This record gives sequence, structure tokens and C-alpha cells, in this order.
Amino acid sequence: MAGHVAGTRRPGAAPMSGFALVAHADWSGDRANSGAKRQVAIARRDGRRWVAEPPRPVGEPMALVAAMLGECAGRAGRAGLLALDFPIGLPIAYARRELGRHASFPEFLDAADPARDDFFRIAATLEECSAARPFFPAGSASGKGVKAAFLARIGLDAGTLLRACDRKGPGVAAACGIFWTLGANQVGKAALAGWRELLWPCRRRGWNVGLWPFDGTLGALGRSRALTIAECYPAEGYSRMRFARAPAARSGNGGHAPTGKRTQAWRRFHADTIRRFATANRIHLAPPLLDAITDGFGTAASGEDAFDAVIGLFATIEVAAGRRGEGPIERPAITSWEGWMLGRADYPG
Repeated sequence: MAGHVAGTRRPGAAPMSGFALVAHADWSGDRANSGAKRQVAIARRDGRRWVAEPPRPVGEPMALVAAMLGECAGRAGRAGLLALDFPIGLPIAYARRELGRHASFPEFLDAADPARDDFFRIAATLEECSAARPFFPAGSASGKGVKAAFLARIGLDAGTLLRACDRKGPGVAAACGIFWTLGANQVGKAALAGWRELLWPCRRRGWNVGLWPFDGTLGALGRSRALTIAECYPAEGYSRMRFARAPAARSGNGGHAPTGKRTQAWRRFHADTIRRFATANRIHLAPPLLDAITDGFGTAASGEDAFDAVIGLFATIEVAAGRRGEGPIERPAITSWEGWMLGRADYPG
């Protein structure tokens, strides 16, 4: 964010926490269809530095959670933090109106049955879509006014569709509303998959896992839980790292080739910035990770996901190490229903 020098302690940041294992997973839709697109990057604390490993496929989500718990459980000062790139929470306007019988998002999850409840089934048509079944569409959706009709069906408008942390802020574009599931920037399918495959099973099994910020502050959870799960948005990390605008690549016919994180050249352009951020935050790059950063994470389609996994990891470490505050989580709407993106400092609510 503006005025922040990477690696310096900001107001609201806590001293180094009890976290010794930090991971960030870049997420996509359901596991059966995601393949290598789900990537996780992991770092371990070594004294006052962090040793970061190259990203790898997430695989079975609960196996990842179990492995992190196994490494951390019962070890004082060795808690784990797993940051995830999908929304953890619901818009407060919707939650208060439709889910008022529950006190919070975790309570709603605890009472849910993702295999049976209509809430977790994406509506295929506008006629199927409702406040009780708000995710739409399952496939394509064309026609004039279809999004306005969708909003009318679920009783929200473009503003109340967003959580506070989904709204535009300094250097961060507005996110897509959680219930809309069409397009490159949609997040609904990833949210449903993450809730079904990871959050709900963790709570149902009674594992020693805390859900930030609903179950407490990051510092409190680092002391009381073996593993804490939080939401982290890699694009917000781009802002923290102060990514410069990359020049447009020239195509063969004299025009401009597509740019952005999907291209290896764009990812390679930001390698120096990433390395400097790592140095400022005492993150040691394992040689294979350093090579991947320098190379722009290769030419495969999963390169953008590996890139985001690493950006999210470094942004998470900045908070876990106490160099950045966790966010304005003293607000009741955040700690009951909406949640927050770890480390986002402004409140555009």
C-alpha cells in the first residue's frame, strides 16, 4: 500500500508470532477439474528467517491440512498458518436477511450439509436461482440484462453483493461478487469447492484448526490452535510489492501481444521485485524457487497459479512475521460473517 516500505513494521503489526509453518494455496474450482491449477507454496521459519520452497500441486486438500497439523501439533511456538485464495465469508446484507438463524459464518458451516443443501448447488437457470440457491450460473448465461435479473432473484444489488474486503481499494481492483460463477475473475466456484472440500471437513472432524478472523485474532490463534486458516488475495499482494507496469510485448504483426500474469514474460518482468521483497522480509529462496521466479514460472498454463501461490505466500509471511497488521478486524460484520483478506489495511466498506 502507499507509503509502506516492504520489510518495515507497520502500525497494528504484532511482534513475530508463534507461526513456524506458513503456506498459501492458489485455488480454482472443484478438485476433479482443477489438476495442476491448484498450487501451494510453503515456507518454514528458521530462527528469524523463512525458508521458502517452490510451489507444487495441492492434491487432496485434507491431506495438505493433515500434513501441516502433523508438523505443528503439540509443538509450542510451532503453529501453522494456511492462507487460501478463495472467499471465506458471506456478504453481511445477505447473511443477516437469509441466514439470521445463525450467529456467524462458522456457525452456518457447522449446521450445513454441502452434499444436500441447495445453497451449495449452482443454479443452471435463472428460474432455479433464488435467495436460498444464490450461486449462478452453472454453465453459460447470455442475454441482455441477465446479471441484473440474477441480482433481482437473490435480492441484492451490485453493492450489497460484495463483502467490504471485495471492494476496490488503493492499488486493488474490486473483486467479483461471490455468488456469480461465470467469467475469468469469478470466485464462486472456488469458494464452494473450498468450503466443501476443506473448511467444512475440518470443522466436522473437530481438528485443532482455527478460522481467522472468526475464531480470534491471528496472534491468539497462533497461540491456541495448531493450525489457522485464513483468506489471502494474491492480487492484493501485487500492490504491497509495488509491481511496476510491465511494457506491452510486441507481436509479430506490429500489434501488442496479451500481457498479464498468464504470460511468462510478464511474470519474469517482476522477478527482481519479488526477490527484493523476499530479502526485505527475510525470506530465503530455496534454489529451485529462485530459478522458478527468475524464469517466470515456465510456459505451462499452471505457471500463473504457481506465481500467485508464491505471491500469496510472501504476503502471508509479511503478516505472520509481524511486519504488517492483519487488517481492521475489530468490526463485528467482519468477525461474524464477512471475513477479511489477510493483511489488507484499508476498509472500503
